[in-house]
Amino acid sequence: MTLPWRVKKFLDEHAYRYDLATQAGTDALRLQVVYLEDALGTLQVLFPTTHMLRLHSLAEYFGRNFTVMSAAHSQRLFRRLGIQQPSGVLPIADLHTLIDASVLDHASYLIDSGDQDSLLRIDQAELMRLIHDSDGEIVHLCSAVSTADASGDDSTQILRSVESLTSLRIRQRLEETLEIPPMPETARQILRLRTDPEARVETLAAVIERDPALNAQVICWASSPFYGNTGVHSVEDAIMRVLGFDMVLNMALGLSLGHSLHLPQDGPCGLAPYWEQAAQTAQSSLALVQIMPRQFRLHGSKAYLCGLLNNFGQLISAHLFPGHFSLVCRHIEANPHLDVEMIERLLLGVTRHQLAAWLLQHWYMSADVVAALRYQNCPELAGAQDFLPRLLGLTRRLIEHRPVSAAQLAGLPLELAEAQTCVDDLLREQGSDLRAMARQMSL
Repeated sequence: MTLPWRVKKFLDEHAYRYDLATQAGTDALRLQVVYLEDALGTLQVLFPTTHMLRLHSLAEYFGRNFTVMSAAHSQRLFRRLGIQQPSGVLPIADLHTLIDASVLDHASYLIDSGDQDSLLRIDQAELMRLIHDSDGEIVHLCSAVSTADASGDDSTQILRSVESLTSLRIRQRLEETLEIPPMPETARQILRLRTDPEARVETLAAVIERDPALNAQVICWASSPFYGNTGVHSVEDAIMRVLGFDMVLNMALGLSLGHSLHLPQDGPCGLAPYWEQAAQTAQSSLALVQIMPRQFRLHGSKAYLCGLLNNFGQLISAHLFPGHFSLVCRHIEANPHLDVEMIERLLLGVTRHQLAAWLLQHWYMSADVVAALRYQNCPELAGAQDFLPRLLGLTRRLIEHRPVSAAQLAGLPLELAEAQTCVDDLLREQGSDLRAMARQMSL
């Protein structure tokens, strides 16, 4: 473990007492460092990872609207300071430093050093010296994060969220209050085919062909280098020669539902665009099913559909709460240490996955797909229908290289190392093809 030379020079010149560490101990509070900016200047904010930074509190305090420092500005700053990432101990002349008051009641702390492999452990007295030396200002800007109950009734939580965000006393039925958008007619017809044991290739092709955009997307998808086929000229070709009936049916259903709501123009910086994430998750879920024992491979096409719709709640959130969606996006950027669901629950009172499950239930989507979207991050609550939630949650973690616990892997016939290799190989070898498919999906 090493320290950036400028950080070490500052600590040594001021005779700070510190230790190097790689991970938090039970006795140390882990602190998060975020750089913010607006047209008038920049801020450095230090706060616990057990809390969420409230940007609206900053706006009230300063009368200014801050956002996370742009990647280009951050990189210039890092180069100037000789660091790889934010450092919570280095006073920076042109950055005003704020420290949330919640950090002051602990005996020891772990702070980013500016090197991705090292943390600094310091005690309370040394932290107070750092605050003084950086002319830091102690303020109240954060909310404590709690593990909210994810098993409550979604309709009740959504209604409560609407009431709190609109400050209206809503007494109508939930369906009237939220103005449920109608399911696209194409999706409605495809759903009927899913439950029809006599459904034929010609029938599915006819439904898709009546939607010119969907027709073009399915043909382009089947013709893509990802599947190694050329000369696919019709949906029937795509079904018979390349993808198969169930795959085309679920692909068309996912695309139709995804296009039923407008893709928000705003979104958190640093996260994959909606359709790129959908394509990666769908194909990775399918790849994982294909390395499972034979009896699990029957779930392949549904796993693909769940992957396509994994972030469908983002579209619904932007549709139902347009005035607050941008606020959520800015908080996701400012709190990279927190799960997106936690931030949504703190700001909106409801998560995107709850919204997705609620809407798809009203659209009569099959219960196992609804459960997959709703419980992808808490599969233990899905009951007997926990296979697809576990698979979807695992897929997202493998794509993002997030930790996977034994409980999250339980019930899936996969070894973690094998699953990670499967997803990594797919994204490395087919990443450009998946991005091309995502561009086609977004049209």
